[in-house]
Amino acid sequence: MGQRKTTPENRERILRIAAQLIREKGIEHTTLAHIAEAANISKGTLYYYYATKGDLIFDIADRHMNNMTSRVFRWLESSGSGQSPRMVFRLVLDTVMHSRSRGHTHVYLLQEALTQNPSLKARFVEEYHRWRGIIEEGLTRIYGDQREYTVMAQVLLTTLDGLVLQRLVGSDSVPIDDIASFFEQAGALYQGLPRDESDSLS
Repeated sequence: MGQRKTTPENRERILRIAAQLIREKGIEHTTLAHIAEAANISKGTLYYYYATKGDLIFDIADRHMNNMTSRVFRWLESSGSGQSPRMVFRLVLDTVMHSRSRGHTHVYLLQEALTQNPSLKARFVEEYHRWRGIIEEGLTRIYGDQREYTVMAQVLLTTLDGLVLQRLVGSDSVPIDDIASFFEQAGALYQGLPRDESDSLS
């Protein structure tokens, strides 16, 4: 019997369906059998792609992390396009806030990482560190100097996580424009500090 071939298209379809089921049922209540049924494939075919649910979850996490990272990179690129700091902050806030399905995925993966998946937790730690570095580089581009923006990058990243949670529980009154303005003013205040004082905040 010839060896079956996996295809990127089928793998992507399985991951998309699995992520949707996880958002609807939760990780604990989503089995490989459920995913195979929803994808209209046999369990054997699914097992050919993913022998365990853990392997599949890690690939969903990888896909999710790559999507989130690409957003942060887009923000980084826009920060050098001559837009005002407020517009750049608004862009990144609006992009993250209005991706409801990915927000659900982010929360479920975090829950899994915190409760029973040390390898997934380690991956989140790695990616948060990476996102923070990208944001810090973006802030340096916005303000055009070589100060360290570690603290401001951490606050912005934490704010994004918090806003995603607020949106998911139904808070539609998040004032994105006001928050963007706040970060713009914080950056201006930071710029007004002597170099040694602003660097001591990092």
